[in-house]
Amino acid sequence: MIQRVQSIYLSLILVAVAVTILFPLATFQVGDSFFIMNIMGFDGANELGLDLPNVIAIGVLTALLGVSSLFTLFQYKNRKLQMKLIMISMLINFGLLGAIFFYSDMVGAMEAVNTEFDYDIAAYFPVVSVLLLILANRNIRADEKLIRQSERLR
Repeated sequence: MIQRVQSIYLSLILVAVAVTILFPLATFQVGDSFFIMNIMGFDGANELGLDLPNVIAIGVLTALLGVSSLFTLFQYKNRKLQMKLIMISMLINFGLLGAIFFYSDMVGAMEAVNTEFDYDIAAYFPVVSVLLLILANRNIRADEKLIRQSERLR
C-alpha cells in the first residue's frame, strides 16, 4: 500500500537524500579563494594545497540512508520491520549529521589556515529527514494500533 501517509514521508526522505547528494554541504573561504565540501570530498581545495581530511564517511552514510529509506518504503506489509528499519535509519541519520558538522568544524578550525565557513542548504536536509522519519514512525504505529483494535473486535 504505497498510498499510505508514511509512504509519502519515506519518499520525501529520498528527496532529501537526493538534495544532500546534489548540493554542497559547506562553503569554506581562505583569503580570496573558496572551496566547497560535498558528500564525496572537497571541490576546489587542490589549488590551495591544503591537507584536508577524507570525508568519504559522509558519502557512505548518505548512501546508507537512501538505501535504508527505499527498502523501508517497500516493506509496507511488515509494519514491525518498518518501525525497526526507521530506527536504524534514524541512527544512520544522526551519524550523518554528526559527520557533516564534525568535518566542517575540523576544517574550519585548522590552525594552518584562517578559514571561514558557512553551512549550505544540503547540510540541513538530514534534519528534515529526521523529522520525516519521526512522522513516518508515528503513522506506522497508528496503523499498527488500528489493526490490533480491529482484530480485537472480530
